[in-house]
Amino acid sequence: MRCALATVTPGESKVQLQKPEGESGFFKYGRNLSRNPKLKGVPKPQPGDTLASFMFRRLGHAYEVYPLFFLAGFWVVISCATIYYSFTKIEVWLDRSKSYSPSDWERARDNYWRKGTLAFDFEGRTRQRCELMEILQDEMLEAAKKRGTR
Repeated sequence: MRCALATVTPGESKVQLQKPEGESGFFKYGRNLSRNPKLKGVPKPQPGDTLASFMFRRLGHAYEVYPLFFLAGFWVVISCATIYYSFTKIEVWLDRSKSYSPSDWERARDNYWRKGTLAFDFEGRTRQRCELMEILQDEMLEAAKKRGTR
């Protein structure tokens, strides 16, 4: 029984819908068996038989779908912006060529104040050097080196 499926070519449907009386045109119901890999002699997926054509082929008539496409596009843009912004933070360690992390004071001393801290800092209040903190961090680093913990 299993082998018979691979050799038999499917025929037409036994039940055919009839065209309504008084209507012009041609109507024939059939199954699209192109995706069944067991059937031989059946044409494989046709050109245009893709997810993109399924999603976008009726856009001219389906105006109610426009807000969904807008929301999906907006979501993609906001996600990309958030990912980009998160990689500007000092906590993300992409460059592993050095043995210290980016948040280590020896690496962050010269550029810590340029890193992003707030998403909307139009006046630049958080992007200023803090000299008192720099002095304290330098002293703490020297003390750690003297103790041998660095």
